[in-house]
Amino acid sequence: MGETVSVTLHNGDVRDLMTLHDWDRALFGNSPLACGTYNLQMESRNYTFGDTDQASARLRRLAEVYEAETRAFLRHSGVHSPSIAVDLGCGPGWSTRLLQEELEPHRTVGLDVSQRYVEEARHRQISDLEFEVHDIVQIPFPIASPDVLFCRFLLTHLSPLGQVLASWARIAALGATLLVHETETLETNNPTLRRYYELLSEMQQYYGQTLLVGPVLHESFQNSGWQIIESNGRILQKKASEMAELHVANLRTWRHDEYVSRSFDAEEIDSLEDSLEHIAMGIESGEVVINVARQIVAQRP
Repeated sequence: MGETVSVTLHNGDVRDLMTLHDWDRALFGNSPLACGTYNLQMESRNYTFGDTDQASARLRRLAEVYEAETRAFLRHSGVHSPSIAVDLGCGPGWSTRLLQEELEPHRTVGLDVSQRYVEEARHRQISDLEFEVHDIVQIPFPIASPDVLFCRFLLTHLSPLGQVLASWARIAALGATLLVHETETLETNNPTLRRYYELLSEMQQYYGQTLLVGPVLHESFQNSGWQIIESNGRILQKKASEMAELHVANLRTWRHDEYVSRSFDAEEIDSLEDSLEHIAMGIESGEVVINVARQIVAQRP
């Protein structure tokens, strides 16, 4: 496993449980994941950022802001022309398109729990991409034995991570590759952006999620059925105006969350929203946000 830093940055199906048990014993040995009975239906998670029109527009902008490093990650993953590639938590399909363009799979399938996002993806994206409504913490998947699984800004919303990763290993083809892009750090001198990250982290923590999930990923991969082949921390410098544009759209969605409504000060949220908008418009200077992205290539042995 190479550690580098580079500058630029569970179902109504009846299953043969004994066979599944034996398979997982072989895959996971004597780890806790291989012991006892399995609950293949993990609890569906709350996606705190919504699937409204505004949330969809934010995801399109997110895809634009992080396109270059995503393309580079996919291009240098060592994977080319796999049989089936799956984009986990695909949203409206922008990352699915990148997956298709860079890896050139024979089939590229996006999975998302949101019917609204899947319908949008089917309408917006090119015809050779497939999209299915499916909660990606639930197995089996509607696609059998994918060769490549890709997720970007997804594990931050899921828990327990070890269990999620292990479930994906169970449905993946032997020798399959898992490609992960997540956030490790977000650093800024701007007080508005710092406060936004503090509140967002608090809300996500309430829902069992982790904003800066990168530092816990290596531990989560242990005994998951995946072997990390490469793990890079990419240092990305993002314009504060771009990040504020993404964050203000997010804030306008999650400020109506029940936990937020009772736990955060409404006047502070109003002020935060105004200031984020000003940074996005260039009225206030925010300089840059240093974002370390954790990019992992893992393989199912």
